[in-house]
Amino acid sequence: MRPSRRPALKASEIPPQNLNLREGECQSIVCPDCDTWHPLYRKMIKTHHLDREVRGGRAPRCPGSAWLIDMDISVEQWGEMMLAADSTATGRRSARQHYKPLEQPPTPIYRLADRGPQGTPTLHRLLPLLERARHAVDQHRTACSLCKADGRCAAGRALEVRLAETDASCTIAREQLKHQERRQFDRAAAPNRQSAWAAVLPAVQDADIRRAVAPVPPARPGAPAQAEVPSVPTEPDDIEAYDRRQAELGKQYARKALAALPA
Repeated sequence: MRPSRRPALKASEIPPQNLNLREGECQSIVCPDCDTWHPLYRKMIKTHHLDREVRGGRAPRCPGSAWLIDMDISVEQWGEMMLAADSTATGRRSARQHYKPLEQPPTPIYRLADRGPQGTPTLHRLLPLLERARHAVDQHRTACSLCKADGRCAAGRALEVRLAETDASCTIAREQLKHQERRQFDRAAAPNRQSAWAAVLPAVQDADIRRAVAPVPPARPGAPAQAEVPSVPTEPDDIEAYDRRQAELGKQYARKALAALPA
């Protein structure tokens, strides 16, 4: 195999990852023309074709065939170049991402108004938190120049939101406490109502029985049995005058209808 007429390619100018000079392995190189690996034969790129599946005279030979390689570096120098290239590539590689489980969000303040283990609202725990939140807002407004000038900074806004949430939680706790007290009062008052009704029940039943068997009182003398209602006339007094009036109204309506017709 005769070397190509192209000038020799220096090994020091070839990227180290495109050259394999490891001991115990076949020396090979990536052809600059077809960008595929091919073995080195007598410091030349072995003859190869552009189409690997087709062999013989029909397959065009790659221009990089028999390209002479000038080995101006030793195997040790090539190994150092490979280590330097590998460290550079490692530095460019993005760091591995470690996905940590998301932390559970804390319980909102407005949920602290739920009932405790004894079944009573936790209002006694919310009232100190409310006073502490108000004190924090007042203290921040006194120290912050922006909030003092009728403005709002991020910290002041967060403290105000916390104060509003705590106040809403206290309101919910008060309503729950009132509802529980009302239910307890109704439960306590129910036996009293039942005992009071049981005490008056015989008298009520006796009154109902006496009302049912009592005779109907006689009507008062001279009183009308039924209220007299004046009768309403259903026919006109003068039938002839009524008929004449209806005839005149009919003629008037007929004249108005004829006048409304187009000429």
